[in-house]
Amino acid sequence: MELVWIPISILAALMQAVRTAAQKSLNERLSTMMTTYVRSLFGFPLMVLYLAFVMGFGGGWPSLNSSFLFYSFCAATSQVAATFLLIQLFTMRNFAVGSMLPKTDVMMAAVIGSILFSEIISPVGWIAIALTIVGVIAISIGRSGFGTLSEGEESWVEALASKSTQVGLLTGLMFCLSYLFLREASLSLEAGDFLYRGAWTVVVVTGLQVLAVGAWLLSTRPAEFAAIPANMGICLFIGVTSAVGSIGWFTAMTIQNASYVKAVGQVEAIFTLLISAYYFKEHINRLELLGIVVIVIGVLLFLV
Repeated sequence: MELVWIPISILAALMQAVRTAAQKSLNERLSTMMTTYVRSLFGFPLMVLYLAFVMGFGGGWPSLNSSFLFYSFCAATSQVAATFLLIQLFTMRNFAVGSMLPKTDVMMAAVIGSILFSEIISPVGWIAIALTIVGVIAISIGRSGFGTLSEGEESWVEALASKSTQVGLLTGLMFCLSYLFLREASLSLEAGDFLYRGAWTVVVVTGLQVLAVGAWLLSTRPAEFAAIPANMGICLFIGVTSAVGSIGWFTAMTIQNASYVKAVGQVEAIFTLLISAYYFKEHINRLELLGIVVIVIGVLLFLV
């Protein structure tokens, strides 16, 4: 059971890959903030049902202490900010460069978590984290075609100094903080097994997002809700995949270090690549294949 967090993390990564692709499509029809909100609004009912199922096996009502509520609020806020910034990144130039930078969230989580939070990283853990990041960068470079700069395109130096790079780094930081805060929230619950604590954390954190972001949208952009019925199918799809993914992330991070979980979660890049290859019939080049191999090696190190 001690390694059960690995398949849970892989499932969560798969759900995140397909959900992010759907959000990118939905963002062409809805605003960035509404696209961000949809994942919480439509995913929350499924999370509540999951919590009821888990509670059916015992555990009762937990003591929602001040530490749990504080960390849950911080996790909810940073997760909304990260998702908003990620979707914003889709619309920017230099997307290929900027989109690599949120993947540094794993290393940020390892460094910040080991200094300020309860993360304890082993030497093998550091190597595994580094390998998964290198693999993702290799896939990103292979996918974007860097090194074949066409006339009129920006250089690496210009791209790295761009606004999308700044947004990409900030996105990674917000995701990093959300992982660390939600793990601390889950660990601060005083009773129950990892399923029980993970279920309560995902419901409370997502519930806070539904209430806070929903209130803000209703007060500032109420007309945007009228566009949801016309996009109900994709909204439901995003809600279901988001719920399953979030339940997976929260459960895995209740068991294991947030940085380890997200390092294994880098297989999301492989899923995204495979979706492109088999669904959109895009070719996988040698650098992308190398990235896949390096990520897999990194993940396998967690079995040592």
